Amino acid sequence: MIGVAYPAIDSKGSAMDFSKLTLGSKLIGGAGVLLLIDSVLHWQQVTIGPISAGVSMWHGWGVLVGLTLLAILAWEGAQLADVKIAVGPLSPSLLTMVLSALLVLFTLIKVLADNFVASWAWIGLVLAIVVAAGAWLNMQAAGESLADLRSSVAPASPGPSPPPMTTEADPSEAGSGSIDAV
Repeated sequence: MIGVAYPAIDSKGSAMDFSKLTLGSKLIGGAGVLLLIDSVLHWQQVTIGPISAGVSMWHGWGVLVGLTLLAILAWEGAQLADVKIAVGPLSPSLLTMVLSALLVLFTLIKVLADNFVASWAWIGLVLAIVVAAGAWLNMQAAGESLADLRSSVAPASPGPSPPPMTTEADPSEAGSGSIDAV
């Protein structure tokens, strides 16, 4: 049987060309989707004999991990669909880098803070690092660096400084207690 490949259609009705994705975007999307799947597996697990019980990533710090991951995937999807969203002084690749750094931080806290950590949690940490590596590659491909991130979020330089405050003597007190040089 011969299969027909239908191109993905964006919101404007035109086909999206996935071959134009950068390596960084492919890493972010692939590792992000795998991390989303991994998030429903047991990140904490206790086994006593034949009985095993565990919980997924979605509790405690894992909620922040999941929400950050969903934000990254939604942001990258919007970029893929050519949706322009202004986020202040940050460029799209810098925003992805910031979110990815938060993803790694929250995932690391989740893995280190939990008891009875299962192998799926460690796999999730590796996948979060791969997402951050993809964001780093995208940032490099855009010709940006962490210095650009620092300068884009730094407060603007203050305007002209106000004149120094001076105290003027009251004219009525001019002759009292002052010594005039002759």
